[in-house]
Amino acid sequence: MIDKENKVIKAGLITSLIVAVVFASIGISVINNSDNMRDIPIFDGGKDISWKVVAELDSYSFMLGENDPGANSQGWLSTFCLDYAATPTSALANNASYDAWGNVSGFVDTDNTDTDLKSEDPFYFVVRCRFNDSVKDGSDFIGSRCRCILTVSGDETITGVAQYGDVTGASGGGVVSQNGTGYIYINFYWDDASDGYRITDDGSLAWNCTIEAKY
Repeated sequence: MIDKENKVIKAGLITSLIVAVVFASIGISVINNSDNMRDIPIFDGGKDISWKVVAELDSYSFMLGENDPGANSQGWLSTFCLDYAATPTSALANNASYDAWGNVSGFVDTDNTDTDLKSEDPFYFVVRCRFNDSVKDGSDFIGSRCRCILTVSGDETITGVAQYGDVTGASGGGVVSQNGTGYIYINFYWDDASDGYRITDDGSLAWNCTIEAKY
């Protein structure tokens, strides 16, 4: 059984206290030359971006079908296990609900938090997310400003960040399945870089995740 712990990750200070030093006046660099002193103003573009929590799994928000974070919102769509024989970069490039796919098991959407898995059948963990234009730079979505923190306990143990273009603490990454129409969809996946994650006979897995955007 895959038993989703619906505990909000206590991020503590996951959004760390950042002391932003804002200069109220323009810095001055003084250049000497033989004739005079010139004051050269230094301008700073000034957008200080940082990681912000945009969604945490919540047992009180479940409803039928793939989760909809709401109009103009970003967050979690679903969680599932992708067959380890699949190639994540191609299999996860489809922008669709994966609940009926033959190479997907353990699909956890908003109508089912306890899901049977075939024991000893290797897989990738996948968390499907959507982000809005807060992660844009100008008119372009920036995938590296999107990440998911996954914690798994039980038959497997994971504490890792999956980020498009960069991964820390676990093998895997993020696959963009759609980019445009006001959103960027990213399927984050985790890979043990060996023989896949799996559940044992009569075993269990508990997981939770936090989704963050940098803006």
